[in-house]
Amino acid sequence: MKKINEKITIFIDRMIEIISLEKGLSQNTKIAYKKDIKIAFYWLKKNKIDILTASEQNFRDLFSFMQRKNYKTSTLSRKLSSLKQFYQILKEENYIEINPLNNLERIKQIKNLPKSLSEEYLILLLKKAKTNFENADKNNTIKKMKSLRIFTILEILYSTGMRISELISLPLSDFIKINDLLQIKGKGGVYRYVAFNKEAKNVIENWLSYRSSIERFINNKHLFPGNRGIGYISRQSINNDLNELSKSLNIGDIKVSPHQIRHSFATHLLNRGADLRSLQKFLGHADISTTEIYTEVQSKRLSGLIKDIHPLNKIDINNKESLKT
Repeated sequence: MKKINEKITIFIDRMIEIISLEKGLSQNTKIAYKKDIKIAFYWLKKNKIDILTASEQNFRDLFSFMQRKNYKTSTLSRKLSSLKQFYQILKEENYIEINPLNNLERIKQIKNLPKSLSEEYLILLLKKAKTNFENADKNNTIKKMKSLRIFTILEILYSTGMRISELISLPLSDFIKINDLLQIKGKGGVYRYVAFNKEAKNVIENWLSYRSSIERFINNKHLFPGNRGIGYISRQSINNDLNELSKSLNIGDIKVSPHQIRHSFATHLLNRGADLRSLQKFLGHADISTTEIYTEVQSKRLSGLIKDIHPLNKIDINNKESLKT
């Protein structure tokens, strides 16, 4: 991408600083805003459109162009949000009279159904993880440690629905005393509480006891140290251990990931009557619309269920034979 005029760059930076002061943007968000806005302004400049006189139609054309370039829907939504806020500041600072993006509706995401595991399958996984630990050779420290670690990780992920990035960075100091609730640092540095069930607490206590006996882990500050005792465990190690555990069940080739367990946590809670606001808090979603995907998933599943099993779907009211008992 060619460089935008230096004056415009300074202008963009100044407007984003105003947004940042009002919204309390993180450094990463400010960088993303600048990138989004500069890409849009480059397109406007290329099409000989002044940034201060750009119309609603100009921006509709811009987003149509980006859709043809196969931008992800989530990326387009973020760009729309960035530009809306930017032009709102221009309006408030009296550079323009009307925000040209006011009437641009939120870009409808093509929401893929989250791939969740059934409750039965997750229970089987947990039972298998527990059995693997109990049957592991006591003299094989590495195998014993790995089997208890993945059992503990699986319990935490399914008990709390936390992100893998949140789990791997859990500090050991948070587990000096294990309570039902734990405050964790999530996306954007936002803190929230997650809840442990009784079984998860027992498994964590077991892990802490075993962890303290492994010499290379003693001075490590993370709940789940890296295999060599340095830093924290990698996402890849967890993925590998989860899929190894899944394969050991011998029930088809079912891939299991931490993200999938998070989806399962949310889906199972909703199926059992959890309200959307509580689910939003547990998952750490900044926007309720992100959590609403689960209600859409549930609606589609219920709709499919009705189509599959409702007796009226087996009857053709135009066929007299089908109405006979």
